[in-house]
Amino acid sequence: MEVLKAKTGKNQSKMHFLVFGDSKGSKYFPDVLKRADSLQPDFCITTADLVNRGAGEEGKIDYKLLDEKGGWFMRKYPMWPTVGNHEEAGGDDGIENFTNFFGMKKAMYSFEYGNAKFIALPWSKIKDDSKKLRWLKRELRKAKEKHIFIFKHRPHYTVGIKSYDDVEGAESETTKLYDKYNVTAVFTGHDHIYYRTKRNATSHIISAGAGAYIYPLNREKDAIEGDVYYGRRTKEEINNGKAPFKFHASDGTITNLPNAMYYVLSVKIDGDKVSIEMIDEKTGKVWDKADIK
Repeated sequence: MEVLKAKTGKNQSKMHFLVFGDSKGSKYFPDVLKRADSLQPDFCITTADLVNRGAGEEGKIDYKLLDEKGGWFMRKYPMWPTVGNHEEAGGDDGIENFTNFFGMKKAMYSFEYGNAKFIALPWSKIKDDSKKLRWLKRELRKAKEKHIFIFKHRPHYTVGIKSYDDVEGAESETTKLYDKYNVTAVFTGHDHIYYRTKRNATSHIISAGAGAYIYPLNREKDAIEGDVYYGRRTKEEINNGKAPFKFHASDGTITNLPNAMYYVLSVKIDGDKVSIEMIDEKTGKVWDKADIK
């Protein structure tokens, strides 16, 4: 657990950053980064799984591939990463390989940039880990009047394929802390879809479209009014003649898509205002646009 210094000055109240994750060595990842580059962000944060396997000998190969495909982008823009299950997969040195590649000391850390505070949480659930919960509470308390963003791999809510053992879709000690300390948004990956929902006072956004296989919307029934999501239709729907992919807007409008869409999430802060855009990698089309604060 670490607190990093990335401040740009107390009076900075405008910034632009991108959120993306779940590429896992995909051939589509370079095009996602080209779109990201065209948006000229101040910096980026990840929702993890940028490698398919991060530990062991295969991990060394996968990080070399990540450098070949994305190193140019990561050297051009500050990148604040998180650890996912695939970074840890393959052996006991997954975290070591991760921290070495990104030049980090810890996988659980926080930093401040202008009028915002960012907190990176680990892959493992912390709701039952009293030490990590205390650290999170301290970091949230110290944020005071700043915008607060959590970024991590495993979401708390989803409409994708992950099981309820994996993603509970319910309140926990962790989500209660988000609400108590006025967290603006929780950015996650893991379920390869797009999902934006607001639960209690906190916006939760899955940005997991950086190139890995897009998952079916098996838990669509868990959506609530006003939710926005994109993913693959179930096999039953496709067999009944539906388009393979769909985008569900906040007003309930459905857009059918014949092919998978990969994307980046753009976040802009202007004083007290925080706005997001979900942007198609191929065309630059904005599919979801909202003020979340």
